[in-house]
Amino acid sequence: MPIVSGVLYYDGNRTAAAATATGTIANVPIVMQNTVNGLAAAVLTSSTGTFQFTNVPSGSYQVVESYGWTYDDGTTPITIGTINWGTNAVPCMMLKGGTVPPLADDSHTYVTVSPTSTITNLDCTVRNTWLETVGVSDITNIAMLNGPVRYTPLVLASNIVVDSPNLVVAADNGTFGLFPPGIVANTGVTVTAPQTNPYPEIQSQFTYVMAATGTLQPVPDDGQYTVQNIMNNSHSNSNPTSPAWWRVADHTTGNETGRMMVINGYTQGTIIGQTTVLVNANTCYLTSYWVLNLCRQATGYINPEFSLLVTDQDGTTIYEHDFTDEILPNPECPEWRQIGTIFTTANDTTAVTIKFISQGGAATGNDFVLDDVALNSVDVLELDITKDASCSYATIGGTVYFGITISNPTNYLATQITLTDELDDILDELKFTLDGQNWLPWTGTLDIDDLEPGDSGDIIIQGKIKSGVSGTITNTASVQATFCEEEII
Repeated sequence: MPIVSGVLYYDGNRTAAAATATGTIANVPIVMQNTVNGLAAAVLTSSTGTFQFTNVPSGSYQVVESYGWTYDDGTTPITIGTINWGTNAVPCMMLKGGTVPPLADDSHTYVTVSPTSTITNLDCTVRNTWLETVGVSDITNIAMLNGPVRYTPLVLASNIVVDSPNLVVAADNGTFGLFPPGIVANTGVTVTAPQTNPYPEIQSQFTYVMAATGTLQPVPDDGQYTVQNIMNNSHSNSNPTSPAWWRVADHTTGNETGRMMVINGYTQGTIIGQTTVLVNANTCYLTSYWVLNLCRQATGYINPEFSLLVTDQDGTTIYEHDFTDEILPNPECPEWRQIGTIFTTANDTTAVTIKFISQGGAATGNDFVLDDVALNSVDVLELDITKDASCSYATIGGTVYFGITISNPTNYLATQITLTDELDDILDELKFTLDGQNWLPWTGTLDIDDLEPGDSGDIIIQGKIKSGVSGTITNTASVQATFCEEEII
């Protein structure tokens, strides 16, 4: 019976070609599954990235790079390099697309980069699900390529909890949707007349065009956009001396199944896309989205020029920011950056409109990709703190007591709690007690035990009024904490 084999390459320069790959990737599960009956076997790529399935019966199959895959009984693949499909295939749940490994996990280093590298992840430069019909001949040309990419997420304060789900429902919840596994790169979303774009609900003033394969012309061109999967056509050129775009995969899946909005900036003030979302009044929301600068050149070209505008149902501006020159090029690898902000709606707000607006003209470099647009309600978690003094008037050398109560009004466990109260500029002989009996020196800060939801704790700080202190004394205590959904053991 036939052999089905191939190689998992490291496409360090993102050329999307096996012949110019810079290495191979070992220890990644490759699954071969019959697409009719679900029988599947998995093998780990060898030290040279190769994989081979022998004794494969005739039929329709998918060969899938599937990091993290396990058999239905929970066992993981252990065979390296070559496996006999005919004697090892067992019934399994049908795979619906592939997954790429990280740079490293607890067991393996998949790709080694220099300590100064900006690379954080891997994604696909070609599809990582191959659909094959096995007959009498061997299939030996399967080439999967993973390239370097950087994901730079938005960093939120530790007391911010982002709620699900994403309130943006336009364009498949801001992801621009999915293609079926195994589809080729440079596949665009088709439009059926009388529609002029695949997502009329995003109300773009740019012109929609279909993605193209093999063209030397920029697709999309100035003032146009497309929605597509992996972009590795010839305009995405690896020649470092040309004004080329990066070959890129979408942010959502990082392989051929994900879609992204590719934009060629043009005409200041033109709406790239907008959507309206129903919201609640007096509520905190996070608006966020992932952007990638297509230009791979570090100098000589402009940066993407666009802005974000959030307005309420009356058109009143809630938030506005110009991101021109903030989405910098990364000459080492494509970089997806998550950008966003938290805003609070007014007491009469019922809806917000999110607008992405072009801020530059036609220029090389004003080209970028947008993906995973989101609006989520957020909880801003804080502990309540109250402070009382034992008296309203004290003389020099007089003893003053401050009582502080810290309570947790949230539904989350508060941990890593630190109380800060700087008193040494007004009091001498500072000390504190938690039980009213045992006193310890007060140093200005104190780490406090965890507080469960609804719990509170008390502390008393004592000191004597310093010589030279006069007038009204104003002093404020503060508290910081980390919030967790589950108790830390």
